[in-house]
Amino acid sequence: MRRIFTILGALALVGLGALAQEYKVVPFGEGDWANLSVGKYGGYLVVGTWDNPKTFNHHIAQETSSTDVTSLIHAGLTEENPVTFKVEPGLAKSWEISEDGLTITFHLRQGLKWSDGEPFTAEDVVFTFNGVIFNEDVRTDYRDVLLVEGKLPTCEKVDDYTVKFTLAAPFRPFLRQIGGAIYPAHKLKDLSRVYNPDADPEALNSVWGVDTPPEEIVGMGPFVLKEFIPDQLVVLERNPYYWKVDPEGNRLPYLDGIKFVIVGGADAEMLKFRNGELDVYRPRPEDLATLIAEAEQKGFEVRIDPTKPMFGTTWIVFNQDCPNEKLKEYFRMVEFRRAMAHLVDKQSIIDNVYLGLAVPQWSPVSMLSPFYYGDVARYEYDPAKAAELLDQIGLVDRNGDGWRDLPDGTTFEFELNTNVGNTIREQICQIFADDCARVGIKVNFNPINFNALVTKLLGSQHEAVLLGFTGGVEPHSAANIYTSCGGLHVTWRASDCEEPRPVQQRIDELFDLGVKTYDFDEAYGYYAEFQKLFSENLDLIYTVNLVYRGAWYNNLKNTAEFGPISGGLPASLAFSEVLWKENPNMVGNRVEG
Repeated sequence: MRRIFTILGALALVGLGALAQEYKVVPFGEGDWANLSVGKYGGYLVVGTWDNPKTFNHHIAQETSSTDVTSLIHAGLTEENPVTFKVEPGLAKSWEISEDGLTITFHLRQGLKWSDGEPFTAEDVVFTFNGVIFNEDVRTDYRDVLLVEGKLPTCEKVDDYTVKFTLAAPFRPFLRQIGGAIYPAHKLKDLSRVYNPDADPEALNSVWGVDTPPEEIVGMGPFVLKEFIPDQLVVLERNPYYWKVDPEGNRLPYLDGIKFVIVGGADAEMLKFRNGELDVYRPRPEDLATLIAEAEQKGFEVRIDPTKPMFGTTWIVFNQDCPNEKLKEYFRMVEFRRAMAHLVDKQSIIDNVYLGLAVPQWSPVSMLSPFYYGDVARYEYDPAKAAELLDQIGLVDRNGDGWRDLPDGTTFEFELNTNVGNTIREQICQIFADDCARVGIKVNFNPINFNALVTKLLGSQHEAVLLGFTGGVEPHSAANIYTSCGGLHVTWRASDCEEPRPVQQRIDELFDLGVKTYDFDEAYGYYAEFQKLFSENLDLIYTVNLVYRGAWYNNLKNTAEFGPISGGLPASLAFSEVLWKENPNMVGNRVEG
């Protein structure tokens, strides 16, 4: 296999005694970055977030309220270009893959420093993988996406700036998956029992909690934690040692920092954006008419692309291991889940909730992914078919009160949760609950706090939930969801890990086969079969996907490439290291106080 050597822009070598700093140059005005320009320093990007972070420990975080923050504090060996989503060098400047595809050798950038000024070396990489990610003490989902043939890679230091990984089998997504956060050995090594047998097994799970002094949290990302005020604000500031520069040699990022304003919900976020208190906002469909009417007067841009659905999926799930044994019996019946799927009125949701700015989702793979396969089972809205299926499994109205009953005569009912304040999800839940009621299924809709909901979900204490997963181009990135022992498989059936169903065993096989070939067409075939099986079995019942839309004030620059690929919440985070402000003292249309 040919040697792989990729780099973005010229390599900047800045003298540092005997050791040069090998910066990565972002080539504004060229190639993928042709529409972006060299900026100027100053100002904070101010964004809205709905919930407090639960942790600042990136590798155990499982909710975006945490990872939106921690992803900006840390960096990996490789990274994804926010314009093209292609894999590029990160902390590793280059790599080589052996002829048999089993050994990948990474050459690290030399002369780089952690955010506290300590040198970055191969020791940090080896510690991160052997001492944290591969360490069974650590409750991280990251292990799930690095498994091939049920085995993790080995990681060893070759010299101070060279690291070698050895795989059990060829692993096509390896370069993308290996881009997880690198942790500082000098701060955390003693907390790992791999290096310190006397360490507390829980130490690496509890480290860097939300009460940690900010200066203790060290990373290689563009920003560092400055302050966290619960229910109010998270403040990040520029990492003075960040390892990227613009074509003129100016160290990135341009921004002084990022402020996450904890707003609690979409209504408050919309109001703060219109008042000029936030720089960016991803509008709900019902917001667009108001924003478009105000855009010119207030000095912001609204961008919509109705042809581009966003990465990710939104779904309804029934917990097949829920504590209520009577419900569990029916939740485990595919006929019940198909009946529920026939009660999801996707067109009504698109028309009435998304005002036409959404498309039906039927597959577990994002539509923007090259691995998306559209020819899957589709359970169209059909209340009559739903009623027929419910009759077949014995859920009938036994006492004439209009509600279907269990065999013991008690009403069949379940609680449906989503995160409070997400008005779109709340509306979808209400439409679904109303359609369930029309066929005699009683749904008790109860929206709750997002972090409380995640805790309930991960503890398998839920009955039914409407939530979403982020997505990307690589299906294996969701191995922590769809493989039987994945950390988020608990969403619907944690017991698959110990006793996988035949369909789940086949899905596990398909994920394994999909990563062991470097042939795209072969891999596509495996993931197509996975999508067909999953859509037939309906462990998650998909709803619809919003198309791309975003809004930001005109003084925010280098926004030309904002689009579906970079469209997470908030849309600007993928570009945060290259954004700059024409008037650094402005937040939205207000002078920052």
